[in-house]
Amino acid sequence: MKRIYFSLVCILFLPGLLASQVPPPAPIAVNAGPPKPLYIYLYARATDHVNMDITEARLRRLLPMMEHYRNQHPEAHLTATVFFSGASSEALAKRNSETGIKDFVLGYKARNVIEIGYDGTDEPSYEQRPMASKLAVENSDERWAERTRENERFLTEGRDPLTGAPRPDSMGGLQAMQHVFGKASCITGVSIGTARLDPGSQPNAPGLGAVKNQTPEVGDWEVVPILRKYNTEAILFGLPASNPAHIPGFGGSIAEIGRILSPAPSTSPEIFWEDNILRTSESSGNGARVLHGYEGGAALKDFTSKLDRSKLRVIHMEMGSELDYLKPDFAKTPLSPPLTYAYAHPDNPKLPSEVRLSPEEVNLAFAKEEASLNWLLSEYFAANPSSRFVSNSDLKQMAGESTGFSIPVDQLRAAMKDATAAWGADTYPPSYFQVGTHYLSLAETFQVLTDALAELSRTGSLPQSVRVLPVRGPIQMMMGHGPNLGDATVADVAKACTQFAPALRDDSEGIKPKNSVPSLVKVNGVTTNAAQFLRLMAAALADPTPTATLRVRMTYMTTATTHVFPKTRGLEDTGATWTLKPAPLNAEATALASR
Repeated sequence: MKRIYFSLVCILFLPGLLASQVPPPAPIAVNAGPPKPLYIYLYARATDHVNMDITEARLRRLLPMMEHYRNQHPEAHLTATVFFSGASSEALAKRNSETGIKDFVLGYKARNVIEIGYDGTDEPSYEQRPMASKLAVENSDERWAERTRENERFLTEGRDPLTGAPRPDSMGGLQAMQHVFGKASCITGVSIGTARLDPGSQPNAPGLGAVKNQTPEVGDWEVVPILRKYNTEAILFGLPASNPAHIPGFGGSIAEIGRILSPAPSTSPEIFWEDNILRTSESSGNGARVLHGYEGGAALKDFTSKLDRSKLRVIHMEMGSELDYLKPDFAKTPLSPPLTYAYAHPDNPKLPSEVRLSPEEVNLAFAKEEASLNWLLSEYFAANPSSRFVSNSDLKQMAGESTGFSIPVDQLRAAMKDATAAWGADTYPPSYFQVGTHYLSLAETFQVLTDALAELSRTGSLPQSVRVLPVRGPIQMMMGHGPNLGDATVADVAKACTQFAPALRDDSEGIKPKNSVPSLVKVNGVTTNAAQFLRLMAAALADPTPTATLRVRMTYMTTATTHVFPKTRGLEDTGATWTLKPAPLNAEATALASR
C-alpha cells in the first residue's frame, strides 16, 4: 500500500451550493501590486524505523548541509522541520549509545538549524491502526467519544514495530517521539481509520489490509482536545497534496478552500486557523504542490515562474527524501516506500540491496538537493528579497494569536449590521466574519455575541468590549434549515444567551468539549439551530432595543467551507468547520524578532 497521509480526504465539489453562499463581510480586494513574498517551508521526514542505516545516513548528510547554507545565508532564515514517528524516535534512541545519532540530532535542534515535528503516518502499521468502528450509531456524542478514545490510543499506545500489534505496557506515537526529542513544533498524520465493510469482508479480518477494511478518517478534529494533554504549542498540517482515496473533485475542493480562506493579499491560500490552531497546507490547488530537493534548480525555477503571487504563498519543500536511496523502478512499485515493503515482509523486513542506489548514485541525488538549495539562495531569493524560508516558529510569530484579544462592542455592532444586511434572505451563513482588522470564525462570533447579549440581559447595558475566546464548533450539525416561523424579542434572545454563556468559557478537559457551540437553542418557545440563533444574535446586537421583534428565519448550519472541505464523514459531524477562518501573516513580525 502506498504511503497515505491520514489527515484529510474529500467529498465532491459543490459549485451550485457555493454560488448561494454569503461572501465574508467587506473582503479586502486583491490589488495588482508587486508580487507578494514566497515563503518556503523546508522539511524532511525520518520515519523509517526499519532501515536505520538509511535513516541515519540521511540525517548525517542532510543536517550538516542545512547548517552550512544557514551560516552562509543568514538573511534567508533557513530552518528545516525534521519529522519523526514514535517508532523511529525510539529506534534512533536505541542506537544512540553506539552511534550518537540522537545527540547528533539534538545538537542541530539546539543550534536552531532544525525544529522537531511529529508525523504519525508511518506508525506501525498501515493495516493495524486504531480504528473507530461504531460510527453508524445515531448519537453524535457517542461518535465523538469513539473517535476521541481511538485518537488517544493512536497518540500514546506502544505497538510492535512490524505488525502494529498493541503493546499496552509501552509508550508510542507522539508521546514516544516527545520523550526522545522534546515537544513537537509541528504535528501531522494523526488521524485514525474507520471501518469500511466491503462485500464479503469483516472488520479487522487478518490479511485483508487497510485498503479493504479500513479507510482514512477525516482530519484531526477530535484529536485536538487530546493534544492539549501532550502539546499546546505545535501547529498542524492542513490540507494534503495527495488524494489517496481518489475522490472526484479533490483538486477543486482544496483550491476553493484556499480561495475562501485567503481574502486579502496578507493572507495565504496555504495558511488558515482551524480549532484555534494554525494550519499549514501541503497544497492549495491550482498548481501548488510539494516541492522536492531532488528536482533540482531548473524544476524549481519553472514552478516559481508560474506561481500566482497576488497573495502571500507558503510552499512546502521536502529535502533528503527516501527516494534519494531507491532505484527508480522500485520506487514506482506498490512496495515503495521502504516501510510498505517492511510491513509486507515482517520476517525479512529490510530493503534488499538490489533495490538500493549505489553510493555514487546517492551522491548524485544529494548533489541535486544542494543544487536546489543553491538556486533558491543564490538566485531566487536574491531576485525576490522579501521571499525566504519559514519555520513553524516563524509562522506562529507572523500569524499572532487566533484568540485572546478584545473587540470593542461598537465595532462589533457595526460589523453585525453590515453582516445581516449582506446575509439578506440567503439560507446559508457566511464561512466567517470580519470585525475591524480581525477575522472571526462562526464559533468565535457565536461566543462574542453570546457574551455581549448575556451582559445586556443581566445588567441592561452592553459591555464596552468582549474578549474572543477559544471555542469549538457544534458537536452535531443539524441538517435541516430549522423553523421558518416564530419570532423573539431582543430581550428573549439576550436571556437565552445567559443559559449557555458560562459553558462557552469552560475549556476544561473531558471526552466532549464543554465549550462547543450548542447545536440547538430554544428562544421564546421556538427551537432554533445554531445558525438560526447566530442570525438572531447578529440582528439583536445590530439594534439592541430590548422590545424590538426579530423574525426566526430558516437557515442551514452548513457553510461553503463545510461543503467543500475534504471529508469522509457525514455532514452532521463537521462542526469543526465553524472554527475555520483566514490567518493574515505579518511578515515584519519575524523580521523584528530576528533583529
